[in-house]
Amino acid sequence: MNNRREQLETLHAHLGELVVVLAQDPLCQWRKHFMACQQRAASLLSIGFTQGELNELSGSINHVYGGAGSFSDYAPARAKADGTFGAIAGMDRELSGNVYTSALALRVVGNAP
Repeated sequence: MNNRREQLETLHAHLGELVVVLAQDPLCQWRKHFMACQQRAASLLSIGFTQGELNELSGSINHVYGGAGSFSDYAPARAKADGTFGAIAGMDRELSGNVYTSALALRVVGNAP
């Protein structure tokens, strides 16, 4: 049986890493969403949670990954000293994938107790 608290702690940590990287792009429209999700994860860790609450958090995170104009299409960039834009170090598919996968792990699949 999976330990939901450990899974939530992992998600919280991954969200924190993502938020730090997204903060480097002042035009990022996704940072507030992931900050709110991180705060929700922290709240659930401190007060306790039901499986339904974990499912809601997971859905809130993962719904921004699909479709045109979604977080999956986001290309993070920040202004360089010369006025051009460049990719943000650390923002790769692995980082955003960790958040997606960690959120998905919180959902009940099949006939789990």
